[in-house]
Amino acid sequence: MPFVAAPNIAHIRNEGLVDNQLTINDLYFELSGGGITAVNLSTLTFAVGDWFCNVLAPILSEDWVAVRTVGIDLSLIDGPEIVAAQGCQGGVAGEAAPNNVAACITLSSANRGRSGRGRNYIPAVPNSVIVLNTLSAPFMVSAIDAYTQLIGAGTFEAGWQLVVLSRVTAGSVRAVPLAFPIITASFSRPTVASMRSRAVGHGA
Repeated sequence: MPFVAAPNIAHIRNEGLVDNQLTINDLYFELSGGGITAVNLSTLTFAVGDWFCNVLAPILSEDWVAVRTVGIDLSLIDGPEIVAAQGCQGGVAGEAAPNNVAACITLSSANRGRSGRGRNYIPAVPNSVIVLNTLSAPFMVSAIDAYTQLIGAGTFEAGWQLVVLSRVTAGSVRAVPLAFPIITASFSRPTVASMRSRAVGHGA
């Protein structure tokens, strides 16, 4: 897809490794009250990086390690990019489920339809929290609590709000992407999801 500017939107990419396979989890934040700069993007990127390591990583298998958190200004094709190196590890002792197994958490706005919902495929789910493809209730609660920390205007980081970024509608690229504030994090079902691109030898 050719670049289409998304004014005041930052793309935060959390990267990790499990069994030498890259995992990526994307988040989008909208800035209020002014344009994105290298300074405010850096503040957000490092804050999300801290969340990545201190809040999400503790519920993942020790087989997984964080690599970096990348913040990208989507306002301009040549806008700033910030990289925060990471060195943390999953906090749960024991083997992770196979790479393509993930916990799919839904990030919902107040808007209906696919454009109003986002998701993250949480990697390196510990085998100990899966029984016959079903995630344990405590794991799901912990994941929901982790993502809920990011929700709300200025709640996680002053001036920023976690959003769903809609770039396509009815199969066509929007002239200007739309951002919908996320209001809840939840699981649509308690069973694990599959992300084939994370299988060993594939992408992320």
